[in-house]
Amino acid sequence: MDLLAKSILGIAVLIIILFIVYYATRHISVSYVSKQSATEIVLSDLVKANPGSVVNITNVTPSLYQGSWHVVASVVTNATSPCPSYFIYSFDYPKYGLVNRTDNVYTENCRILGFVNGTSYTIGSYPEAITRVYNLGIPEISNMITTYGYQNIVAHAAYYENTSVNGNSYNGVWIVNYSVENPNYSVYVVLDQSNGTYVTSFNETR
Repeated sequence: MDLLAKSILGIAVLIIILFIVYYATRHISVSYVSKQSATEIVLSDLVKANPGSVVNITNVTPSLYQGSWHVVASVVTNATSPCPSYFIYSFDYPKYGLVNRTDNVYTENCRILGFVNGTSYTIGSYPEAITRVYNLGIPEISNMITTYGYQNIVAHAAYYENTSVNGNSYNGVWIVNYSVENPNYSVYVVLDQSNGTYVTSFNETR
């Protein structure tokens, strides 16, 4: 066999070997990572990226990508302000590392995204309940913010399937509390979970 033929044969063999290696590596799964490890790594990264925020891992399932986990997390920034921001992120780890996809934005810039007056909407989370109160223009809330300053307001919300307020019974409501530390003054607003309709409110001074 002459030199040219040997060279061509050698190149052909090299190409075949490279193709086999490439094909094999494309089908080898990434190194195994346990569900717990994937959860801890994603949670740690989100906490570092969002200091002071409320971060929770809400679901972890096997990913569509072999050897990876689909991790879903919620992030609430400025959680106790009158305008918290609420995001849902997802990761396919370790397939795409710590690169996330934004699955949903519930509240941002003092707005409930997707909420339109006159249409059906369920207030399903405390950031939405707090933001809804901010947007309702309730005189006691507006006066509190004007008097004491937005940055001095602390807000919380809790959902009640059944509760009693001032002797009246309510079902499926959010009770949202806006308060200031000095003076120790609070305004409580009761919202219907369905459409965030204003039900009642009352003040409390200690």
